[in-house]
This record gives sequence, structure tokens and C-alpha cells, in this order.
Amino acid sequence: MHAMDAKRVVALIFSAALLTLAPLGCSENHTPPTELKKTATDCMQNQDYECAEENWQDYLRQRPDDSEALAALGIAQDKRDENEQAIVTFQKAVGLGEGTYDLFYYYADSLAKTGKTDEAIDWYYKTLTIVPTLVDARSDLAKLLVQKKRYYEALALLASFDEHLIAMGQQPYFDGQRIAIETAMQQSKPADSGEKIQIKLFKMDGNFVAPVALGEARVTTFVVDTGATLTTMSDKLLQDSKTKYEVVQPSVIATTADGRRVRARLINLDSMEVAGFGLKDVPAMVCTTCQLLLGQQALSRFNLSSSKVQGVEFMMLKPRKL
Repeated sequence: MHAMDAKRVVALIFSAALLTLAPLGCSENHTPPTELKKTATDCMQNQDYECAEENWQDYLRQRPDDSEALAALGIAQDKRDENEQAIVTFQKAVGLGEGTYDLFYYYADSLAKTGKTDEAIDWYYKTLTIVPTLVDARSDLAKLLVQKKRYYEALALLASFDEHLIAMGQQPYFDGQRIAIETAMQQSKPADSGEKIQIKLFKMDGNFVAPVALGEARVTTFVVDTGATLTTMSDKLLQDSKTKYEVVQPSVIATTADGRRVRARLINLDSMEVAGFGLKDVPAMVCTTCQLLLGQQALSRFNLSSSKVQGVEFMMLKPRKL
């Protein structure tokens, strides 16, 4: 073989090697980041999450500190059930200061799918702190609370939202799920409860709410009002509950929490349950338009402590040993 022919053979071999290396990832994607971002966004809107994930990854190679893109990539990974990868991606986004409700929601979803239930519960609560009306987050959180045998906490979470809808003249949203939880609670053994010692109360519309069971009425929520002396309730709830009570004073003029003057009755309830903890001989005030409030005479039977952790406020309710 002539020297010139040998050089041509070597050149051809080298060129072929370069051609075979290119498909193996040795060439860089030089698509502009704006184009990659648009394609990824379009893929997300079309629910093509494989396409979205691929384009977000290419985009982030050029813009690695784009926290919004990291959050979107994590959502695409969650949608594809790549939950362990999604968790890492979400952690990077949070570490860069990203804090949107959809990031929190899908982060919680990935945590739940990988068995990290306690962490998922925390992130669902964070989601609801940002968007309290997100019914999917509220429903998913309630299911996790039931898994942990925290039935009353789950019921308070759903009942408070339903009662808010009813007050606005709308139909309750979580009726079916509440029935399922009440059934599961009745079928469970008392020793299985995750709320034997204390219960965590969440804020709804700026107030802590506690789940209360009165007679035959279903579990409903009362606002924790440390400034009120008496527990107050509506005539309708008292009537629906069919609970036993004694009339102490049949007619009084009372001032409600919103400053209205109303005619009411003072009664003594035979019993009521707050978060599953039974109370006997509870003084209460009843009127047609009375708000459902837990006053000091009922709250004095509990130790109360509030906390705010990473933007989420809770109150712990623990019965006193009398």
C-alpha cells in the first residue's frame, strides 16, 4: 500500500469513528435555551411528559440554576412515576428558593408514593397553607392521615372545608370521603388510633378548628376561641344531635363574636367529644345564628400549645389529667 493510500485509510477510519460517537452523546445540544423551554412547556401542556422531561433536562444543562425549570422537571418526573428522581429535583428547586403550590403538591405526591408518609403530610400542609382551596391536596392529605390512624385530624380537615362551602350556599365537596373515614374509624380498634394522646389542629380561614362529635350528629368543626367563656352552637346542631342537655337559663341576651346582640339559651350538655376525648357537663350557649365555638370552659380541660414551623401553623390539643 502506498503511503498516500495509508493516509486516506486512516482519515476514513477517524471520520467513521466520529460519526459513531455522535449518537452516543458526545455531541452537545446547541438548541437555544429559549427554544428548549418553549418546547418543554408545550409538551407539559400536551401532557407529553417524556418529551417535557427530555427538553427540561437539555434546558437545565445550559441554565442549571433556573428554579422554575427544576420545579417543572420534577413535576414531569412525578407524572412519569420517576418519584425518587423527582424528589431530588424538587429538593434542588426548594434549595434555590422556589416555593409554588404545584411544586409543594407534587413533591408531597412523590414522597407519598415512595413511602415517606410523614414528610408527605408536612408538604401537603405546606401546599394548603398557600392554596387552602386545593381540593386534591386536601383529599390526598386526609388519606395519608387515615393511614396513620389520625382520623379526627382528617375529618377536621375535610369538614372545615365543607362547612365553609355550606356557609356560602354551596354543596359540600367531601361528603363521600368523610363517610368513608367515619366508617373506618368506627371499625378500627381504639388501641389503633394515632390520636390517643393529643391531636394536631390546622388553621382554616385564620382560625384553628377542632373536630367535635355531639350526640348523633356527624363530626363537625368548632373554632377554638380562647377569648370566649362558653362553648356556643346553633339550635339546628343541638336539635340534629339529639344529645341530652339541661336548660340552665331559657332566655338571655348575648353578644356574638361578630358583635351582634341575640337572644339565646344557656344549657348544660350531658356530654360531647372533642377530637375523640369525652367531656362531661359542658356549659354552652345556644341560639339560631350562633357560630360553633369552643370556649374556655371546655378548652380548660386541655393543654393547648401552638407552633409555626416553616410557615405552617398548628395547635396541639392534649387532654389534662384531672
